[in-house]
Formats: sequence, C-alpha cells, structure tokens
Amino acid sequence: MATTDERVGYLEQQVSSVVAKVDMVITELQQQREDMRRAQEKHDADMKEMREDMKELRKDIKGALQHIQGLTIASMVGIAAIAVGVLGFLWSTARNMNSQPPPAQYQSSLPAR
Repeated sequence: MATTDERVGYLEQQVSSVVAKVDMVITELQQQREDMRRAQEKHDADMKEMREDMKELRKDIKGALQHIQGLTIASMVGIAAIAVGVLGFLWSTARNMNSQPPPAQYQSSLPAR
C-alpha cells in the first residue's frame, strides 16, 4: 500500500493537472470572448457602412427619378408642340383649299385641259 506522502503527492499532481486544465479553459474562453467582441465590432461597422450606402443609393435613385420626371415633362411639351404644328399646318392647308383660286397673273401659262 501507498504511504500517506505518496497519496498526497498523487493528489497534488491531480489537483495541479485539473488547475492547468481550468486555466486552459479560462484562457480559451477569454480568447473566444475577445473574438466575439471583434466580430461584433466588425458587424457594427459593416452595418453602419451599409446604412450609409443605402442613404446614398436612395439619394441617387431620387435624383434619377427627378431627372426622368423632367425628361417626361419635356417630351410631353415636345409632343404637344408637334401636335400644335401639325394642326396648324392642316388648318392652314384646309383654309387655302377653300379660298379662291389665285389671280390670273399667277396662273400657269400651260394650256387648259
């Protein structure tokens, strides 16, 4: 049988082994906590950057929509101007068709058919 001193020595080794394992676990947990803190900081920075990008994108989209609206108004005005021009041309042509023939001095010298 083992003596008391041998048993105490054995138990001290066991306790030292357990303390070393606990220290390793504590160190690992601290490292994991630090890794989680870094990951959270990176996530927060990424989210902030994404929000800023979204704000810029909204501004760009709003500007593009305003530009499209301006182009739409300009094209509508252009189409209306064309329509007025065509109607004016038609009205003028119809008016000229209903008017009297030109005076004899402007008529062609071709023989009548």
